[in-house]
Parts: sequence; structure tokens; C-alpha cells
Amino acid sequence: MTTSIPGIEFFVYHTIIHVGQLNPTQMLQQAQLITGNIQGLNIALSFRVNLMLFEHCNIRFSEKQVKRIDENFQSYSLGTRFRTNVPPLNPPTSLRYLIRKFFSGDVSGDIGEALFAYFLIHIMNLQSSQIGHTRPAKRSGSLTPDFIIWDRSLSLAPLLQRKTYVNPLLAEVKSFTGQIDPVRISHALAQLQMGISNSNMIGLLFLVARNEQRQGYDTYLIQVEN
Repeated sequence: MTTSIPGIEFFVYHTIIHVGQLNPTQMLQQAQLITGNIQGLNIALSFRVNLMLFEHCNIRFSEKQVKRIDENFQSYSLGTRFRTNVPPLNPPTSLRYLIRKFFSGDVSGDIGEALFAYFLIHIMNLQSSQIGHTRPAKRSGSLTPDFIIWDRSLSLAPLLQRKTYVNPLLAEVKSFTGQIDPVRISHALAQLQMGISNSNMIGLLFLVARNEQRQGYDTYLIQVEN
């Protein structure tokens, strides 16, 4: 059994996206600009993923639990839930942590969220206790980011080209099995817009796209501010 998957190539989008006053049409225009510009980025770093550690990130940090139904039929039938990680510090106002999750076949989104957690913990050396997944609040009509990150040691500062920033960081993850879709990027920007509105907080947009040529993944980190 293999213990790693094909290499991950990581890119940083150094233009900060300001979303404070953008309406939905302008948000989509900004997303289209991002989609075009990321094609010309230089690789910031490459890494491989240890599948055992990757599964640990999946269990603790992805929104839904993906498992083989032939191996876990009883768990599916009983509706077993998995408890996920909650950082020791309180979340910003109005955010609730995702502490229980349903089983799901949404493999693409699951891979993206697990890969983001893997990147933070095993590549950037953040503690898992500094990372939490927030619960979606779609039924209440509000938009919340996927992750809240307490980066007290400023581990991400070199990548973000900053000396300091306000904690916590809010992050949204979008995964694509085909072409990167500007519409979904605009939705992610809208979610971050709501989370960082009227504050000095920084939003992070993490895009994950399959690279079929290399049979690996390309990932992009984008800074979002008011």
C-alpha cells in the first residue's frame, strides 16, 4: 500500500483581494481575474502527502466523513458521527464550531479541506489545536468561512509577506476536479467578506485543483481583506 500521493504544487497569489465594498457582480469580476492570473504564478513550494497523516487530517478537520461503505456499512446504517477538533480559544462572534459531522460521498471537498489542514500542520508546523472547522450556517441565511486559525507564532507570515497580522485568520477552501470555476470563487469571497467585515482580520482563500497531467494537485493561497 502506497504511503504518499503524487506531489502537491503550492502557489501564492501575492495580490491582496479587497472585498469590503464589492457587490455580487464585482465579486464575480474579481473571481474571473483571479482565475486568469493564477495560471502565470511561480511555484512557491512542492510537497508530498503521507496518506496516514492525511487521513488523520480528514477525520479531524474535513466537514464530512468519507469512508468505504463496504467496510463501514454498520457505521453508515447507525448514522455514526465523528467529533472534530475545537481550538482552546473562543471563535469570533456568531461562529459555531463543527464538532460533529455526517458521512458523505463529497470526496472532492473532503480532499480539499483535509489537504488544507495537512498543509497547515505538516508543512507550516501549526499545532492542530490552533485550527478549527466552523459549522456551515446555510439554513440561517448567513455565510461562515470553513476554518478559523490561531497563528500566534506567525508561521504563515513569510508566505503572506507580512511581519504581523490580527488573529484569528479565517479561511475558505474550494476544491475543483475540473476547471477552476470563477462562480465558486466569488461565493468563497462572499463568505470571507461577511467574516472579516468591519475588522482588520485577514481571510485566506485556499484553492485545490486536480492536475490531471501530473496526476497530482495544484493549490493556491490568496489573501483577502476588507
